[in-house]
Amino acid sequence: MPTSADLSPQERLALITVLNALPDPSFKMLVFALQPPAGVLPSDLAAQGDRVFTLLQWVEGTGPGLGLLQEILSQITGKPLVERPTRLATADWAVLFSRFSPYDFAVMQGAFLKAFQEVYAKGFWQVRPDNPPLNEPGQIQKLITTFDDPLLAVRFVEQVVAAFRGAKDGKPRDLAEFERWRDRIAQTFNVPPAAPPAPNTAARHPYLLVALEAHGSDVNLYPELRVSGVEKPLGFGACPKTCTLAEAAAQISGWIHQAEAALEAEACDDGEVTLEVFLPCQYLDEDIAANWQMQDKRGGEVTLGNYRRFLVRSLERVRDRSIQRALARRWQLLDSCQDIRALCHQFHRQAQCPSEKGSLQAMLKDLDALGLKFVAQLPTDATRRLDLLYEIIDAAVPIALWASAPASDDAATLEAEFDALLGACQWTNFADLARGWRLHRLRSPAATPIRLLCDRPDRLPHLPDPNREEDLLVAL
Repeated sequence: MPTSADLSPQERLALITVLNALPDPSFKMLVFALQPPAGVLPSDLAAQGDRVFTLLQWVEGTGPGLGLLQEILSQITGKPLVERPTRLATADWAVLFSRFSPYDFAVMQGAFLKAFQEVYAKGFWQVRPDNPPLNEPGQIQKLITTFDDPLLAVRFVEQVVAAFRGAKDGKPRDLAEFERWRDRIAQTFNVPPAAPPAPNTAARHPYLLVALEAHGSDVNLYPELRVSGVEKPLGFGACPKTCTLAEAAAQISGWIHQAEAALEAEACDDGEVTLEVFLPCQYLDEDIAANWQMQDKRGGEVTLGNYRRFLVRSLERVRDRSIQRALARRWQLLDSCQDIRALCHQFHRQAQCPSEKGSLQAMLKDLDALGLKFVAQLPTDATRRLDLLYEIIDAAVPIALWASAPASDDAATLEAEFDALLGACQWTNFADLARGWRLHRLRSPAATPIRLLCDRPDRLPHLPDPNREEDLLVAL
């Protein structure tokens, strides 16, 4: 659900306006559904504006958050609070192309063709065999505005910026206006950050993304098949599913078989999909490698850790754009390092369990940490343990390791296990990271309690919009 940070100042103003204008019976319905504690709101005799202000303070403070308020409000009014546009305005295109000069044609043409290939996974001339002319800036402008795809627009500007930045003519170009336009359009249309270039652009690895989202006592499962280097997901006949957590492993097993059957028609370097599980924070510390009983092709049961290369990623990070932006910046630093294995000695080493809430998150942010080795024991108190995991999530650290229940109190021994894992694989290639992670667990019994959380700013699952009721309907 959206958080306070997801709403722009204009959207927050719109929310207050809608709440102030609600008829009294509708406002009472909203209050009844949210269930604020007795005494929080002024009496019914108070002005509705005062009651709205107090309700919002409680919702954003100790209450359930603006996401739930918007969901209930949409049910009451029959329409979402904010209807996001799906197409760029004519003025947006005009502003963009006014930044180019007549001498920028070569850059524009190359950027358009590269962006088209990146977005649609096919060359422009394959999609348009009628050979529309691309011989002048006006023709490129007409074509890209005809497609009117926000993703294509953002990727086009990214390619333009990269081309100008890498120009060898010695004439520096002011790119601030292009970057501001790109960022504004990306935020308006919720365009994810571009995938960082793979270390080996020829390598194509398949990934089955499965996001688990709590749904009462059950979970919603959202599957997506992706191939590195291809921005859009591949269809493989799987649909979202609602089931109990105990049934999730069997359901995911079926999707793995479907995905690998679909990959037979794809030119992948590996026919075995790597499973990326996006877990809510409350499940991050669980040993799914041992506890999830998967079903192989013959119907036999085998633990996830033995059956499949897998990685755990954070569900909360998917919808939080501020975390994604921080993650993208750190990921770029991680990915550009020439000697990535040497970085494991530069990860933040947390030898003592923090006693104050928020201190770990503050330290990781101030250090701009690219990784975390939490060699201290997690607190035994479940609430404090969950708080620490949330701090790791919110700090946007790309790689984090900790031990759920260390077999030894020796921090040096635990750190040696962390370093053995990190030194055996290429972290920015998640297929290789998952391979090294499984191999290390199989070889070292001391690695059993180790938990690995890794995230990158791209290859994110497309989750339903919590403001659209029809998006939340999942098959049982």
